[in-house]
Amino acid sequence: MVKTKIHPREIFERSKEFGAKNSASMLTEIIESEVDGNKIREAIKYLALISNNSIEIKDQCFSTFENLLISDEKVEIKCEAAKALGRIKHEKGLKPLKWILEQKKVDNQIKLSVFKAIRQIRFQEPEVQLFINELDSNFNAIKDFITIQLLSLNPEDLISLLLDSLKNKYFSNEHRAKLVKLIGYELSSINISYDDISYIEVKYPEIITNLIQNKNILLDVITLILREEDLELLNSIITILKLMGEEIESDLIKLLLIDDFIAKKNAIILSGKLKLKNAVDLLITNLDNIYNEVSIASIEALGEIGDISAVPELLDILDIEDISFEYTDLDMKLYILDAIKKIYSNNKDASFDYLYSCLKRDNNTIRESVAFILGEIGNKEFVEPLVNLLDIRNIDVRKNTIIALGKIGNLASLENLIRILEDKDSYWLIKKVVVDAIYNIFQNNWYRKKDDEKDVQRLLNKNIAALIDHLGNETDENFKVKISLIKLLETYGDNHALSALIKRVNDFHRVVRIRASNAIMKIEERLELEN
Repeated sequence: MVKTKIHPREIFERSKEFGAKNSASMLTEIIESEVDGNKIREAIKYLALISNNSIEIKDQCFSTFENLLISDEKVEIKCEAAKALGRIKHEKGLKPLKWILEQKKVDNQIKLSVFKAIRQIRFQEPEVQLFINELDSNFNAIKDFITIQLLSLNPEDLISLLLDSLKNKYFSNEHRAKLVKLIGYELSSINISYDDISYIEVKYPEIITNLIQNKNILLDVITLILREEDLELLNSIITILKLMGEEIESDLIKLLLIDDFIAKKNAIILSGKLKLKNAVDLLITNLDNIYNEVSIASIEALGEIGDISAVPELLDILDIEDISFEYTDLDMKLYILDAIKKIYSNNKDASFDYLYSCLKRDNNTIRESVAFILGEIGNKEFVEPLVNLLDIRNIDVRKNTIIALGKIGNLASLENLIRILEDKDSYWLIKKVVVDAIYNIFQNNWYRKKDDEKDVQRLLNKNIAALIDHLGNETDENFKVKISLIKLLETYGDNHALSALIKRVNDFHRVVRIRASNAIMKIEERLELEN
């Protein structure tokens, strides 16, 4: 066979001159005899374009493209053959294209070309299902193409097919997660401009009906695949469940009674995210679950739901009679404190009487925990009950109380804090916490001194003077307390602070000497700018 010397592109451009059949024959000859891969690919492309002008030529070319797709060893040629089958849009091309997808090992580039070709030829339910089957592809180009094509479908059709696919027992959990994400994304895109579900109810009522009819499989899958760290998945799940509304609530709450701790934990998480108040009682019963993960999930869910009735139950977890036993663990305690803070944040008008009563209990863990919570909430009304705790000798209670007063930042607690600092029997750590709390109070109120509020000026000046005296005269004070005092005076001290700082320049501790010298320079620079 004599090789055709004319370039494939020229044959295509002169196809009217040569005639369609002759042009097709010349391009076929190049495909069959040429060794240059690039030239073969161009011949395939232009043969597909020419064959679109004639059903007869299309039928003749089909077998050429099919043979290349199935038999050729070069990836580039197979890809071009798949594209050609897509271009001629011959339904017979679906069979070899689908055959390629059935093979165990297929190059991702070939697979992508095959999916694109199938999409061009036909995109009905059998083809859509092929796309869904490949939704968990690790090749991003395939995954992105498939996702875009699926989202082009009518929302009711797509969601119906995705829900049916969730029942496929051969799909991995990762694959099912991708299906759920796509359902959630589609629902969000439908309702993107609306604040409630009314638009979907009116425009696509079958979607809600379909979701409700498949609620059991949805819950089975969701409680199995949920991962809080996967925010895209979590948001999709919440979107789906919110759309189902009350129809799903009782079914979800029932899962709080099951023994499967993974499904139970995930049902608890979802109860919190959906703020299901009817779940509170069962969540409370799960606070002392044998599985720590379930207990922590219950604590967090109660915090998100925000029902004030859960506060006593949460605090009681910390009420351990055996003080030698570490209540639970530090993580559990922090989850409880954060949950109670969230509950009060969600109930702006709630009474704090119960928390006040806890400050009077004999359990120091309860008292220091409530002190921490009051500091996190930060209301000025908490100052008096917290100040009353300062006389308790337990170090954790005193420390958390002092920190709380610093966070609240009210001037009314300053004198009480200064008293602790000046007490020679106070532990050094408590003194340092006191100075840090005073620093916070100064930060919250210093602007009032600049605003020429006389009473505030006198109070701040009086307490700064006390801090200066303590730094200058208490030579044996712990060096960490001295460093905290120097930091405070560096920011809020004036020329009166210099004498005390100069004394500390000769301190026995090297870090104190360095910090004192730096503070003196900064105060002098500030005074020069002010003058």
